[in-house]
Amino acid sequence: MKTRLRAPLPVAIAIGFGLVVLLGYFFGENADGQLTTLGILRDYFLQGAVVVGGVALLVGVFNLASVHAQKIKRGEGAVYSFITLLALALTLLVGFYDLTMTYIQGAPGLYWTRWIFENIQLPVETSLMAVLLVSLTFAATRLLSRRLDLMSGVFVAFVLVLLITAIPVISTRVGLLAEVREWILSVPAVGGARGILLGVALGIVATGIRILTGADRPYGG
Repeated sequence: MKTRLRAPLPVAIAIGFGLVVLLGYFFGENADGQLTTLGILRDYFLQGAVVVGGVALLVGVFNLASVHAQKIKRGEGAVYSFITLLALALTLLVGFYDLTMTYIQGAPGLYWTRWIFENIQLPVETSLMAVLLVSLTFAATRLLSRRLDLMSGVFVAFVLVLLITAIPVISTRVGLLAEVREWILSVPAVGGARGILLGVALGIVATGIRILTGADRPYGG
């Protein structure tokens, strides 16, 4: 199969940078642990990628503000868009204030930013996890009603054990259920998480190979 390169210069640049970074991980240090030329170039390119990622994040923030400003003008969900823009502005102002107080006046680090995270962000994430728990319980009941077999029974049993042992009073009084919970969290859950991470890693490697060979051109080549 032949790979047609419509824009050879961008493809060559992307492949060259990718190969330098890849080789820098294998030959970036000498026997004494000092950085070689490939190692220095690798770190330089990675630092540049971090800067570009930060700029892309800022562009995304401005795009988010622009989209919600347009919605407010058109009157489409204006209340929610206004709340989003207000929260964005307040968060940015608090962040700038904390950075100023921390790095210029030497105040304790990022007090109000931590307050926002602990009192707003964390409760919201906890509520989302509670919604996820209810969704899993509902999915378990629908699974039993549609397909009753061994694996669905095991899934529902795991969900019930985790729900019951999440109550501190029950987990302390019924030691066997607490041990079963620890086993579930340390063996099947960890195994599944590692399997997902391995799948993500293999997907990243496959995508990297396709980009290095020019089969995929996300950079516009």
